[in-house]
Amino acid sequence: MDTNWLPDLLQEGVPKYRALLNAIRDAVDTDALPEGEKLPPVREMAWQLQITPGTVARAYQLGIDEGFLEAQVGRGTFVKKKETTLRLPRESFGETHVETGVVDLRNAAIPYVGQDEVIADLSARLEFSGNHSMVRYAEDWEMPIRKAMIEWMDLGTIRAEPNDLVLTYGSQNATLAAFLAILHGSNPTIATETLILPGTRQAAALARARIVGLATDRYGLIPRALEELCRRDRPQVLHLSANISSPTATLMPPNRMAEIADIARHYDLQIIEDDGHGKFFAERPPSFLHFCPERVWHVTSLSRYLAAGLRTGFLLCPPGQGDVGASVMQGLGHSFSPMIGQLTQELVQSGEADRLLNAIRAHRQERVRLAVNQLGRWKITWHEAASFVWLDLPTGWSASAFSMAAERAGIQVAPADMFLPTDGVAPNAVRISLGGKHKTDIYSGALERLEQLLDNPPRELLA
Repeated sequence: MDTNWLPDLLQEGVPKYRALLNAIRDAVDTDALPEGEKLPPVREMAWQLQITPGTVARAYQLGIDEGFLEAQVGRGTFVKKKETTLRLPRESFGETHVETGVVDLRNAAIPYVGQDEVIADLSARLEFSGNHSMVRYAEDWEMPIRKAMIEWMDLGTIRAEPNDLVLTYGSQNATLAAFLAILHGSNPTIATETLILPGTRQAAALARARIVGLATDRYGLIPRALEELCRRDRPQVLHLSANISSPTATLMPPNRMAEIADIARHYDLQIIEDDGHGKFFAERPPSFLHFCPERVWHVTSLSRYLAAGLRTGFLLCPPGQGDVGASVMQGLGHSFSPMIGQLTQELVQSGEADRLLNAIRAHRQERVRLAVNQLGRWKITWHEAASFVWLDLPTGWSASAFSMAAERAGIQVAPADMFLPTDGVAPNAVRISLGGKHKTDIYSGALERLEQLLDNPPRELLA
Protein backbone atom coordinates (compact mmCIF):
# COMPACT_ATOMS: atom_id res chain seq x y z
CA MET A 1 0.00 0.00 0.00
CA ASP A 2 1.45 3.37 -1.06
CA THR A 3 -0.79 5.56 1.12
CA ASN A 4 -2.04 5.62 4.70
CA TRP A 5 -5.15 7.59 3.69
CA LEU A 6 -8.40 6.30 5.14
CA PRO A 7 -11.80 8.02 4.71
CA ASP A 8 -14.47 8.98 7.21
CA LEU A 9 -17.72 7.23 6.29
CA LEU A 10 -19.94 8.94 8.88
CA GLN A 11 -22.42 10.37 6.36
CA GLU A 12 -25.88 10.07 7.87
CA GLY A 13 -28.29 8.10 5.69
CA VAL A 14 -25.81 7.63 2.81
CA PRO A 15 -25.06 4.07 1.55
CA LYS A 16 -21.53 3.01 2.51
CA TYR A 17 -20.30 2.57 -1.05
CA ARG A 18 -21.56 6.06 -1.92
CA ALA A 19 -19.97 7.54 1.24
CA LEU A 20 -16.66 5.91 0.32
CA LEU A 21 -16.90 7.15 -3.27
CA ASN A 22 -17.65 10.69 -2.03
CA ALA A 23 -14.70 10.55 0.37
CA ILE A 24 -12.30 9.40 -2.35
CA ARG A 25 -13.54 12.06 -4.77
CA ASP A 26 -13.15 14.79 -2.11
CA ALA A 27 -9.64 13.58 -1.30
CA VAL A 28 -8.69 13.70 -4.98
CA ASP A 29 -10.15 17.21 -5.36
CA THR A 30 -8.20 18.50 -2.35
CA ASP A 31 -4.99 16.62 -3.27
CA ALA A 32 -5.16 14.54 -0.10
CA LEU A 33 -4.87 11.77 -2.68
CA PRO A 34 -2.53 13.17 -5.35
CA GLU A 35 -2.30 12.09 -8.99
CA GLY A 36 -0.84 8.62 -9.44
CA GLU A 37 -1.44 7.65 -5.79
CA LYS A 38 -2.27 4.00 -5.24
CA LEU A 39 -5.39 3.27 -3.20
CA PRO A 40 -5.36 0.56 -0.52
CA PRO A 41 -6.22 -2.92 -1.84
CA VAL A 42 -9.91 -3.75 -1.66
CA ARG A 43 -9.66 -6.27 1.19
CA GLU A 44 -7.32 -4.10 3.25
CA MET A 45 -9.59 -1.05 2.87
CA ALA A 46 -12.62 -3.20 3.77
CA TRP A 47 -10.88 -4.54 6.89
CA GLN A 48 -9.76 -1.08 8.04
CA LEU A 49 -13.25 0.42 7.58
CA GLN A 50 -15.18 -2.64 8.80
CA ILE A 51 -17.23 -2.90 5.62
CA THR A 52 -17.53 -5.63 3.00
CA PRO A 53 -14.99 -6.00 0.16
CA GLY A 54 -17.91 -5.76 -2.28
CA THR A 55 -18.75 -2.30 -0.96
CA VAL A 56 -15.17 -1.12 -1.51
CA ALA A 57 -14.98 -2.72 -4.95
CA ARG A 58 -18.21 -1.00 -5.99
CA ALA A 59 -16.93 2.41 -4.88
CA TYR A 60 -13.64 1.87 -6.73
CA GLN A 61 -15.46 0.81 -9.90
CA LEU A 62 -17.72 3.87 -9.79
CA GLY A 63 -14.63 6.05 -9.43
CA ILE A 64 -13.18 4.37 -12.50
CA ASP A 65 -16.44 4.87 -14.39
CA GLU A 66 -16.47 8.55 -13.44
CA GLY A 67 -12.92 8.99 -14.67
CA PHE A 68 -10.92 10.04 -11.61
CA LEU A 69 -9.58 6.55 -10.78
CA GLU A 70 -7.98 3.95 -13.01
CA ALA A 71 -7.29 0.24 -12.64
CA GLN A 72 -3.87 -1.05 -13.67
CA VAL A 73 -3.82 -4.80 -14.33
CA GLY A 74 -1.76 -6.60 -11.72
CA ARG A 75 -0.95 -3.40 -9.83
CA GLY A 76 -4.17 -2.07 -8.29
CA THR A 77 -6.33 1.06 -8.35
CA PHE A 78 -4.77 4.51 -8.75
CA VAL A 79 -5.79 8.16 -8.82
CA LYS A 80 -5.91 9.00 -12.50
CA LYS A 81 -3.58 11.69 -13.80
CA LYS A 82 -5.52 14.78 -14.77
CA GLU A 83 -3.95 15.12 -18.18
CA THR A 84 -5.46 11.76 -19.17
CA THR A 85 -8.97 12.82 -18.10
CA LEU A 86 -11.23 14.27 -20.78
CA ARG A 87 -12.36 17.83 -19.97
CA LEU A 88 -15.00 19.29 -22.24
CA PRO A 89 -15.33 23.09 -22.38
CA ARG A 90 -18.08 24.78 -20.39
CA GLU A 91 -20.10 27.77 -21.45
CA SER A 92 -20.97 30.74 -19.30
CA PHE A 93 -24.72 31.27 -19.45
CA GLY A 94 -24.77 34.61 -17.62
CA GLU A 95 -27.60 33.56 -15.29
CA THR A 96 -27.07 35.12 -11.88
CA HIS A 97 -29.28 32.65 -9.98
CA VAL A 98 -27.28 29.54 -10.90
CA GLU A 99 -23.69 28.42 -10.75
CA THR A 100 -21.77 29.79 -13.72
CA GLY A 101 -21.41 27.28 -16.53
CA VAL A 102 -23.59 24.60 -14.96
CA VAL A 103 -27.04 23.53 -16.14
CA ASP A 104 -28.77 21.96 -13.14
CA LEU A 105 -30.97 19.11 -14.34
CA ARG A 106 -30.38 17.19 -11.10
CA ASN A 107 -32.76 19.10 -8.85
CA ALA A 108 -36.45 19.45 -9.68
CA ALA A 109 -36.52 23.22 -9.18
CA ILE A 110 -39.73 25.25 -9.41
CA PRO A 111 -39.54 27.80 -12.27
CA TYR A 112 -39.79 31.49 -11.52
CA VAL A 113 -43.18 32.85 -12.65
CA GLY A 114 -43.37 35.97 -10.50
CA GLN A 115 -43.59 34.39 -7.04
CA ASP A 116 -41.41 37.03 -5.37
CA GLU A 117 -43.55 39.94 -6.53
CA VAL A 118 -46.78 38.18 -5.55
CA ILE A 119 -45.47 37.27 -2.10
CA ALA A 120 -44.14 40.81 -1.57
CA ASP A 121 -47.54 42.31 -2.42
CA LEU A 122 -49.44 39.89 -0.20
CA SER A 123 -47.04 40.45 2.69
CA ALA A 124 -48.34 44.02 2.95
CA ARG A 125 -51.72 42.61 3.99
CA LEU A 126 -50.42 40.67 7.00
CA GLU A 127 -51.53 41.59 10.50
CA PHE A 128 -49.29 41.64 13.55
CA SER A 129 -51.68 41.90 16.46
CA GLY A 130 -54.14 39.77 18.40
CA ASN A 131 -53.92 36.11 17.43
CA HIS A 132 -51.29 37.01 14.85
CA SER A 133 -48.99 38.79 17.28
CA MET A 134 -45.34 37.89 16.81
CA VAL A 135 -44.56 38.14 20.54
CA ARG A 136 -46.59 35.17 21.74
CA TYR A 137 -47.59 31.66 20.78
CA ALA A 138 -51.12 31.33 19.45
CA GLU A 139 -53.06 28.71 17.55
CA ASP A 140 -56.50 30.30 17.21
CA TRP A 141 -55.66 31.49 13.69
CA GLU A 142 -54.88 27.98 12.40
CA MET A 143 -58.43 26.77 11.72
CA PRO A 144 -59.10 29.12 8.75
CA ILE A 145 -55.84 28.15 7.05
CA ARG A 146 -56.55 24.45 7.62
CA LYS A 147 -59.97 24.82 5.98
CA ALA A 148 -58.50 26.82 3.10
CA MET A 149 -55.83 24.19 2.45
CA ILE A 150 -58.27 21.27 2.54
CA GLU A 151 -60.27 23.04 -0.16
CA TRP A 152 -57.22 24.02 -2.26
CA MET A 153 -55.71 20.53 -2.12
CA ASP A 154 -59.07 18.98 -3.12
CA LEU A 155 -59.14 16.98 0.12
CA GLY A 156 -62.77 17.76 0.81
CA THR A 157 -63.82 14.95 -1.54
CA ILE A 158 -62.59 12.40 1.01
CA ARG A 159 -64.30 14.23 3.89
CA ALA A 160 -61.06 15.45 5.48
CA GLU A 161 -61.58 17.31 8.75
CA PRO A 162 -59.61 20.47 9.63
CA ASN A 163 -58.80 19.04 13.08
CA ASP A 164 -56.86 16.23 11.39
CA LEU A 165 -54.70 18.60 9.31
CA VAL A 166 -51.37 19.58 10.89
CA LEU A 167 -49.31 22.53 9.63
CA THR A 168 -45.64 21.70 9.01
CA TYR A 169 -42.54 23.35 7.59
CA GLY A 170 -42.49 21.63 4.21
CA SER A 171 -43.01 18.05 3.04
CA GLN A 172 -39.92 16.55 4.61
CA ASN A 173 -40.86 18.00 8.00
CA ALA A 174 -44.31 16.44 7.56
CA THR A 175 -42.79 13.08 6.63
CA LEU A 176 -40.55 13.10 9.70
CA ALA A 177 -43.54 14.01 11.87
CA ALA A 178 -45.51 11.07 10.44
CA PHE A 179 -42.60 8.68 11.06
CA LEU A 180 -42.32 9.85 14.67
CA ALA A 181 -46.09 9.59 15.19
CA ILE A 182 -46.30 6.01 13.91
CA LEU A 183 -43.03 4.20 14.60
CA HIS A 184 -42.33 2.45 17.87
CA GLY A 185 -39.87 -0.10 19.20
CA SER A 186 -36.08 -0.23 19.04
CA ASN A 187 -35.62 -1.11 15.35
CA PRO A 188 -38.74 -0.22 13.32
CA THR A 189 -38.95 -0.95 9.60
CA ILE A 190 -40.22 1.29 6.83
CA ALA A 191 -41.16 -0.26 3.47
CA THR A 192 -40.60 1.84 0.34
CA GLU A 193 -40.25 1.41 -3.38
CA THR A 194 -36.84 0.42 -4.78
CA LEU A 195 -35.84 4.07 -5.23
CA ILE A 196 -36.78 6.97 -2.95
CA LEU A 197 -35.97 10.65 -2.51
CA PRO A 198 -32.87 11.31 -0.36
CA GLY A 199 -34.99 13.42 2.00
CA THR A 200 -37.07 10.36 2.91
CA ARG A 201 -33.89 8.48 3.71
CA GLN A 202 -32.74 11.34 5.97
CA ALA A 203 -36.09 11.49 7.78
CA ALA A 204 -35.97 7.73 8.40
CA ALA A 205 -32.44 8.04 9.82
CA LEU A 206 -33.63 10.75 12.24
CA ALA A 207 -36.47 8.43 13.30
CA ARG A 208 -33.89 5.64 13.83
CA ALA A 209 -35.75 3.39 11.41
CA ARG A 210 -34.57 0.88 8.84
CA ILE A 211 -35.70 1.28 5.24
CA VAL A 212 -36.35 -1.73 3.01
CA GLY A 213 -36.73 -0.97 -0.68
CA LEU A 214 -39.14 -3.32 -2.48
CA ALA A 215 -39.24 -4.50 -6.08
CA THR A 216 -41.24 -2.47 -8.57
CA ASP A 217 -42.50 -2.85 -12.12
CA ARG A 218 -43.95 -0.39 -14.63
CA TYR A 219 -47.01 0.04 -12.39
CA GLY A 220 -45.06 0.77 -9.22
CA LEU A 221 -44.49 -1.30 -6.08
CA ILE A 222 -45.23 -5.02 -6.57
CA PRO A 223 -47.89 -6.16 -4.04
CA ARG A 224 -46.37 -9.64 -3.70
CA ALA A 225 -43.05 -8.13 -2.58
CA LEU A 226 -44.85 -6.03 0.04
CA GLU A 227 -46.79 -9.01 1.37
CA GLU A 228 -43.61 -11.10 1.67
CA LEU A 229 -41.93 -8.32 3.65
CA CYS A 230 -44.97 -7.98 5.92
CA ARG A 231 -44.88 -11.69 6.70
CA ARG A 232 -41.13 -11.67 7.34
CA ASP A 233 -40.32 -8.35 9.04
CA ARG A 234 -43.67 -6.77 10.01
CA PRO A 235 -42.92 -3.21 8.84
CA GLN A 236 -44.94 -0.50 10.55
CA VAL A 237 -44.98 2.01 7.68
CA LEU A 238 -45.25 1.95 3.89
CA HIS A 239 -43.98 5.17 2.32
CA LEU A 240 -45.14 5.86 -1.24
CA SER A 241 -45.85 8.67 -3.66
CA ALA A 242 -49.49 9.67 -3.89
CA ASN A 243 -49.40 9.71 -7.70
CA ILE A 244 -46.17 10.10 -9.73
CA SER A 245 -43.22 8.27 -8.21
CA SER A 246 -39.94 10.10 -7.99
CA PRO A 247 -37.52 9.44 -9.56
CA THR A 248 -39.06 6.97 -12.03
CA ALA A 249 -42.14 8.97 -13.15
CA THR A 250 -44.25 5.82 -12.68
CA LEU A 251 -48.00 6.36 -12.27
CA MET A 252 -49.66 3.67 -10.14
CA PRO A 253 -53.07 2.56 -11.50
CA PRO A 254 -56.11 2.36 -9.19
CA ASN A 255 -56.29 -1.46 -9.20
CA ARG A 256 -52.69 -1.66 -7.92
CA MET A 257 -53.54 0.88 -5.20
CA ALA A 258 -56.55 -1.16 -4.14
CA GLU A 259 -54.45 -4.32 -3.88
CA ILE A 260 -51.81 -2.59 -1.75
CA ALA A 261 -54.53 -1.06 0.45
CA ASP A 262 -55.92 -4.57 1.14
CA ILE A 263 -52.46 -5.77 2.20
CA ALA A 264 -52.04 -2.74 4.46
CA ARG A 265 -55.34 -3.48 6.20
CA HIS A 266 -54.51 -7.15 6.65
CA TYR A 267 -51.15 -6.43 8.29
CA ASP A 268 -52.22 -3.20 10.04
CA LEU A 269 -49.68 -1.23 8.00
CA GLN A 270 -49.80 2.57 8.08
CA ILE A 271 -49.30 4.36 4.73
CA ILE A 272 -47.52 7.68 4.31
CA GLU A 273 -48.18 9.06 0.85
CA ASP A 274 -46.27 12.04 -0.47
CA ASP A 275 -48.22 14.25 -2.87
CA GLY A 276 -46.03 16.60 -4.87
CA HIS A 277 -47.74 16.38 -8.27
CA GLY A 278 -51.48 15.85 -7.81
CA LYS A 279 -52.63 19.40 -8.60
CA PHE A 280 -50.61 19.48 -11.83
CA PHE A 281 -52.87 16.84 -13.41
CA ALA A 282 -55.67 18.02 -15.66
CA GLU A 283 -57.85 15.50 -13.81
CA ARG A 284 -56.47 14.61 -10.39
CA PRO A 285 -55.87 10.85 -10.07
CA PRO A 286 -57.00 8.90 -7.00
CA SER A 287 -54.64 8.45 -4.07
CA PHE A 288 -54.56 5.99 -1.19
CA LEU A 289 -56.92 8.37 0.64
CA HIS A 290 -59.66 6.99 -1.64
CA PHE A 291 -58.89 3.34 -0.78
CA CYS A 292 -57.92 3.22 2.91
CA PRO A 293 -58.27 6.67 4.52
CA GLU A 294 -58.31 5.13 8.00
CA ARG A 295 -54.54 4.41 7.77
CA VAL A 296 -53.20 7.10 5.42
CA TRP A 297 -50.95 9.99 6.49
CA HIS A 298 -51.06 12.38 3.54
CA VAL A 299 -48.08 14.72 3.02
CA THR A 300 -47.95 17.76 0.75
CA SER A 301 -46.65 21.35 0.70
CA LEU A 302 -46.79 24.66 -1.10
CA SER A 303 -43.00 24.49 -1.05
CA ARG A 304 -43.17 21.86 -3.78
CA TYR A 305 -46.06 23.35 -5.70
CA LEU A 306 -45.39 27.10 -5.70
CA ALA A 307 -42.20 28.30 -3.99
CA ALA A 308 -39.48 26.37 -2.21
CA GLY A 309 -38.84 29.21 0.24
CA LEU A 310 -42.47 29.25 1.36
CA ARG A 311 -42.05 26.58 4.00
CA THR A 312 -45.73 25.66 4.30
CA GLY A 313 -46.40 21.94 4.50
CA PHE A 314 -49.34 19.82 5.61
CA LEU A 315 -49.80 16.45 7.24
CA LEU A 316 -53.34 15.11 6.95
CA CYS A 317 -53.59 12.46 9.66
CA PRO A 318 -56.06 9.54 9.61
CA PRO A 319 -59.50 10.39 11.02
CA GLY A 320 -59.26 11.19 14.72
CA GLN A 321 -55.42 11.17 14.71
CA GLY A 322 -54.91 14.90 14.33
CA ASP A 323 -53.98 15.30 18.00
CA VAL A 324 -51.22 12.72 17.57
CA GLY A 325 -49.70 14.58 14.64
CA ALA A 326 -50.09 17.93 16.39
CA SER A 327 -48.33 16.59 19.49
CA VAL A 328 -45.33 15.48 17.40
CA MET A 329 -45.14 18.84 15.62
CA GLN A 330 -45.28 20.64 18.96
CA GLY A 331 -42.25 18.61 20.01
CA LEU A 332 -40.42 19.45 16.78
CA GLY A 333 -41.17 23.17 16.63
CA HIS A 334 -43.75 24.11 19.31
CA SER A 335 -46.07 25.93 16.89
CA PHE A 336 -46.39 27.13 13.34
CA SER A 337 -45.39 30.65 12.32
CA PRO A 338 -48.40 33.00 12.16
CA MET A 339 -46.55 35.04 9.53
CA ILE A 340 -46.16 32.09 7.14
CA GLY A 341 -49.68 30.93 7.99
CA GLN A 342 -51.25 34.28 7.10
CA LEU A 343 -49.24 34.50 3.90
CA THR A 344 -50.35 31.02 2.88
CA GLN A 345 -53.98 31.86 3.52
CA GLU A 346 -53.68 35.08 1.48
CA LEU A 347 -52.10 33.15 -1.41
CA VAL A 348 -54.92 30.63 -1.50
CA GLN A 349 -57.92 32.86 -0.88
CA SER A 350 -56.76 35.68 -3.18
CA GLY A 351 -56.56 33.29 -6.13
CA GLU A 352 -52.83 33.96 -6.57
CA ALA A 353 -51.98 30.37 -5.66
CA ASP A 354 -54.10 29.11 -8.56
CA ARG A 355 -52.66 31.68 -10.94
CA LEU A 356 -49.08 30.73 -10.04
CA LEU A 357 -49.93 27.03 -10.24
CA ASN A 358 -51.36 27.43 -13.75
CA ALA A 359 -48.22 29.26 -14.91
CA ILE A 360 -45.98 26.56 -13.44
CA ARG A 361 -48.16 23.85 -15.02
CA ALA A 362 -47.81 25.48 -18.46
CA HIS A 363 -44.04 25.77 -18.00
CA ARG A 364 -43.85 22.11 -16.97
CA GLN A 365 -45.88 20.92 -19.95
CA GLU A 366 -43.68 22.89 -22.35
CA ARG A 367 -40.48 21.51 -20.85
CA VAL A 368 -41.76 17.93 -20.91
CA ARG A 369 -42.56 18.32 -24.61
CA LEU A 370 -39.04 19.61 -25.26
CA ALA A 371 -37.51 16.66 -23.40
CA VAL A 372 -39.66 14.10 -25.21
CA ASN A 373 -38.97 15.65 -28.62
CA GLN A 374 -35.22 15.68 -28.01
CA LEU A 375 -34.79 12.35 -26.19
CA GLY A 376 -37.85 10.46 -27.41
CA ARG A 377 -35.89 7.91 -29.44
CA TRP A 378 -34.38 6.65 -26.20
CA LYS A 379 -36.31 4.80 -23.51
CA ILE A 380 -37.77 7.53 -21.31
CA THR A 381 -40.67 7.57 -18.87
CA TRP A 382 -42.52 10.85 -18.54
CA HIS A 383 -45.77 12.56 -17.64
CA GLU A 384 -46.74 16.17 -18.33
CA ALA A 385 -47.55 16.64 -14.62
CA ALA A 386 -44.06 15.54 -13.52
CA SER A 387 -41.08 17.80 -12.89
CA PHE A 388 -38.60 15.37 -14.47
CA VAL A 389 -38.20 12.53 -16.96
CA TRP A 390 -36.61 9.15 -16.31
CA LEU A 391 -34.05 7.92 -18.83
CA ASP A 392 -33.04 4.25 -19.09
CA LEU A 393 -29.53 4.38 -20.50
CA PRO A 394 -28.61 2.56 -23.71
CA THR A 395 -25.89 -0.07 -24.04
CA GLY A 396 -22.46 1.43 -23.57
CA TRP A 397 -23.34 3.78 -20.74
CA SER A 398 -23.41 3.20 -16.99
CA ALA A 399 -25.37 5.68 -14.89
CA SER A 400 -22.29 6.89 -13.01
CA ALA A 401 -20.23 7.29 -16.20
CA PHE A 402 -23.04 9.13 -17.97
CA SER A 403 -23.66 11.53 -15.08
CA MET A 404 -19.92 12.25 -14.88
CA ALA A 405 -19.66 12.82 -18.64
CA ALA A 406 -22.70 15.10 -18.49
CA GLU A 407 -21.13 17.11 -15.68
CA ARG A 408 -17.95 17.57 -17.72
CA ALA A 409 -20.19 18.93 -20.44
CA GLY A 410 -21.66 21.40 -17.94
CA ILE A 411 -24.86 19.49 -17.11
CA GLN A 412 -25.87 17.90 -13.82
CA VAL A 413 -28.22 14.88 -13.86
CA ALA A 414 -29.13 12.46 -11.07
CA PRO A 415 -27.94 8.84 -11.43
CA ALA A 416 -30.31 6.18 -10.13
CA ASP A 417 -28.08 5.12 -7.26
CA MET A 418 -28.61 8.53 -5.62
CA PHE A 419 -32.11 7.29 -4.80
CA LEU A 420 -31.22 3.90 -3.30
CA PRO A 421 -32.50 3.67 0.29
CA THR A 422 -29.68 1.26 1.29
CA ASP A 423 -26.83 -0.60 -0.35
CA GLY A 424 -28.25 -2.40 -3.34
CA VAL A 425 -28.34 -2.54 -7.11
CA ALA A 426 -29.77 0.49 -8.90
CA PRO A 427 -31.19 0.39 -12.43
CA ASN A 428 -28.97 1.76 -15.18
CA ALA A 429 -30.85 5.04 -15.48
CA VAL A 430 -30.78 8.74 -14.63
CA ARG A 431 -33.37 11.32 -13.64
CA ILE A 432 -33.38 14.49 -15.73
CA SER A 433 -35.29 17.44 -14.31
CA LEU A 434 -36.99 20.13 -16.36
CA GLY A 435 -34.40 22.80 -15.60
CA GLY A 436 -36.63 25.16 -13.66
CA LYS A 437 -33.63 27.38 -12.85
CA HIS A 438 -32.80 28.00 -16.51
CA LYS A 439 -34.18 29.77 -19.54
CA THR A 440 -35.67 27.69 -22.34
CA ASP A 441 -32.75 28.09 -24.75
CA ILE A 442 -30.30 26.92 -22.08
CA TYR A 443 -32.49 23.92 -21.32
CA SER A 444 -32.85 23.01 -25.00
CA GLY A 445 -29.10 23.27 -25.51
CA ALA A 446 -28.48 20.98 -22.54
CA LEU A 447 -30.87 18.38 -23.96
CA GLU A 448 -29.01 18.51 -27.27
CA ARG A 449 -25.71 17.89 -25.52
CA LEU A 450 -27.18 14.98 -23.58
CA GLU A 451 -28.40 13.44 -26.82
CA GLN A 452 -24.90 13.77 -28.28
CA LEU A 453 -23.50 11.95 -25.26
CA LEU A 454 -26.05 9.17 -25.62
CA ASP A 455 -24.98 8.69 -29.22
CA ASN A 456 -21.31 8.46 -28.26
CA PRO A 457 -20.67 6.15 -25.31
CA PRO A 458 -17.03 5.84 -24.17
CA ARG A 459 -15.11 3.17 -26.02
CA GLU A 460 -13.61 1.67 -22.86
CA LEU A 461 -17.12 0.72 -21.68
CA LEU A 462 -17.79 -1.04 -24.98
CA ALA A 463 -14.65 -3.21 -24.80
